[in-house]
Amino acid sequence: MLLRLSEEGGPKGRQIVNQVQGLIGQGSLRSGERLPSTRDLAGALGLHRSTVAAAYQELWALGWLELRPGAQPRVRLRESMAHPEPPVAGFPWAQRLRALGRELPAPAPRPEGLLSFADFGMDPRLMPMEAFDRSLRAVLRRLGPRALDYGDPQGQAGLRTLLAERLGRHGVRATPGEVLITLGAQQALDLALRGLTRPGDAVLVESPTYNQFLRLLELQGLRAVPAPEDLDGLEAVIERERPVLFYLMPSFQNPTGRSLDQAQRERLLALCGKHRLPILEDGFTEEMKYFGRPILPLKSMDRTGLVIYVGTFSKVLFPGIRLGWLAAPEACTAALTAIRRAGELCPPPLLQEALEDFLRKGHFEVHLARLHRRFRRRMEAAVAGLRRELDPSLARWEAPHGGYLLWLRLEGFGPEVDLEAGLARHGVAVRDGRAFYPGGEGPRCLRLSISNLDEAEIGIGLARLGRGLRALREPAR
Repeated sequence: MLLRLSEEGGPKGRQIVNQVQGLIGQGSLRSGERLPSTRDLAGALGLHRSTVAAAYQELWALGWLELRPGAQPRVRLRESMAHPEPPVAGFPWAQRLRALGRELPAPAPRPEGLLSFADFGMDPRLMPMEAFDRSLRAVLRRLGPRALDYGDPQGQAGLRTLLAERLGRHGVRATPGEVLITLGAQQALDLALRGLTRPGDAVLVESPTYNQFLRLLELQGLRAVPAPEDLDGLEAVIERERPVLFYLMPSFQNPTGRSLDQAQRERLLALCGKHRLPILEDGFTEEMKYFGRPILPLKSMDRTGLVIYVGTFSKVLFPGIRLGWLAAPEACTAALTAIRRAGELCPPPLLQEALEDFLRKGHFEVHLARLHRRFRRRMEAAVAGLRRELDPSLARWEAPHGGYLLWLRLEGFGPEVDLEAGLARHGVAVRDGRAFYPGGEGPRCLRLSISNLDEAEIGIGLARLGRGLRALREPAR
């Protein structure tokens, strides 16, 4: 057995392992062939015997050698050597996942210099990093290892108490026992579907609606039923389809940014109450009302426990904190807590305790007031930019009363136009509105998010958007 060790090749024992594996793999050492004893190989290579012995032990552990007391090492008979036919292809994971509907397309790479109206996370420039860092340190000093232990599956009691108090400011009566802490709003939606539906059930949704909720419905074998805007049409759909749940966003809806007024909310709640249809209310940006007077959530008008309210800190604090909540009658939260415990045990106590400290010290209110000032200016810049860059023959929109989103209804664009790719060539990223409709079919619209752009970037981006849309529409004329 010819081994060549070098000073530059790293640890000598590792070189022995690698070279013996290579010789066996190439067929230079055959199954059953003897190798030199540890004494002989150590002498030939000028090494200590223990170095060779350790290398042989590793080769044995990896399945390359047979080692028996009092006998020379032998090359182990491996299955691949006993059956030297051509290698079989690996397990067809791609085909299996595609057949199950689990495969997701890889995101397309974005060109350099793109201004993004597609991203919908909190602007890192506005994150209160120093204040939250102090809260994290304070919790670790106060709780020590307990902050890193398992926590309450329903969520830490102190944070649930604070959230119940905050909900009270929005007119929602909730006790800490009616609050379930989740890993963002997404987990709350997932838990609600897993706990309250069965495969094949119909779930009523706005059209368009949050695209990742549509994905959840698909993965859980549920039918998305588009809800008409008029109440007569809505009642007819409820009676015909018999949905088990109605998912909607009354405030700053994703993707349209629009909000229901007080009268619309009252009529909608009355209709669902008449048909005993539970409502899953997504208040993901409830706190971001910065124009006009706030309108209370549906949950604030609910007197029969029909509404499950979902909130999150991801869109107003840090996306990566992954802390949200669900407020519902205790029978519901208890059942959903049991489901979450089976799959995840509990949400991380450290982040919950730090968030509670952050809230109690008033940092969140200061941060929220700052966000309102900043995004009032950003939305004003966006509306002014749209008026400047897009005439009504190209796109129509409505100015929202808060949140981060604008919804453009385009004029003169056929279904064949690839809006996202075409506008990326003009230096701006957007979301094609068809992604937010059940079945992926809908009118030609764009969702614009200003969550990551300041006023100057919004102005530049909308100028690019206007040029891009005009260029994309020209071939159709």
